[in-house]
Amino acid sequence: MAKGCLARGCAALAATFAYWCLGGVGNEMKQRLRSLVSAAGTCYALAVLLLLVLRITPLESQWWVRLASAFEPFWFLPLLLLAPVVLLLSRSRPARLLICVPCLVFVVLYGDRFLPSLASASAGERGTAFTVMTYNLTRGEPGVEEILSIIESEGTDVVALQELSPEVADAFSRLSDRYPYQALHPTADGYSGCGVLSRFPIAADEVFPLVEGMHLSQRLVLGMGGSDLHLFNAHLQPPQVAGERLVGSLLFVPTRYDTTIQDRELAHLLEEVDSVEGPVVVVGDFNITEGSPGYSELTRWLVDAYREAGWGFGHTFPDGEARSIPTPFPLLRIDYVFHSADLVTQRAKVGDRGGPDHRFLTAELSF
Repeated sequence: MAKGCLARGCAALAATFAYWCLGGVGNEMKQRLRSLVSAAGTCYALAVLLLLVLRITPLESQWWVRLASAFEPFWFLPLLLLAPVVLLLSRSRPARLLICVPCLVFVVLYGDRFLPSLASASAGERGTAFTVMTYNLTRGEPGVEEILSIIESEGTDVVALQELSPEVADAFSRLSDRYPYQALHPTADGYSGCGVLSRFPIAADEVFPLVEGMHLSQRLVLGMGGSDLHLFNAHLQPPQVAGERLVGSLLFVPTRYDTTIQDRELAHLLEEVDSVEGPVVVVGDFNITEGSPGYSELTRWLVDAYREAGWGFGHTFPDGEARSIPTPFPLLRIDYVFHSADLVTQRAKVGDRGGPDHRFLTAELSF
């Protein structure tokens, strides 16, 4: 809600400022400004269209296209300023029509995120329901007490953890009454560790790296009354970005965006998912965004719980700061709950705390 109010306020301020500027200049300057506004709006709209077209061509595999796609929601930020200015000030009909194109694209891509979810409408027909949380602990940096407080307050049936340190793993013994079944695999540095807390019996637990030397992932079987649930807890490697700093190190220009290891991890994970029969839930920190090819690959096999029943963008990262730069809210969605088609999402939400890197994500699923 706050972000929506901010967007509307920026748009109104931009339009008011533009009109004020035009009222204080001569006719020749007005015409120049209108031409500049038309040109800016046209160039922006064509750039968005070009990116969309590139994503369905062989050039999609180019690193710079994949990098741009990873930050897809940010393509539409200029609309906050350009859309009202072009529509109100430009006298060019093509420019006004073109600026409506990215507006329409945004509505198609993200409009359903801000409508009431209908997923819970069939609640009367659903079977056994259970709740799942995925939470990257950032090697325990939020502090043991904060982590325990978050998990206890949410009270989900299953908690999947990434970046599990020995200190935090030991502290989970205090939650044994609430979570009698625990499969914890911390690592010394915490970065590659993982674990699951469960109210349901854990019939099987296997831990392995999806690519040798990388983060640990888990495959578990949970006893859910009359049926078994296969749970995968994954943590994929982030893309490798290289570049150069210009203008006294103030400007970073990327020169490489490499997802080779992540692509291999994802291929292995999907092979593991394909090898099991029955209901499947795949959760974790995937280090991919919705614009990434990896997300498209995952959603060919599985359903994104947040897309099914969440509200808003669902961003989970970063929670507080990015590379020591404070952020007022998370900027990217990289933590997910996916499930097979024989499950349905009733609710999904991003937590209001976590930190310092990730907010947790919870989902209520039913058979």
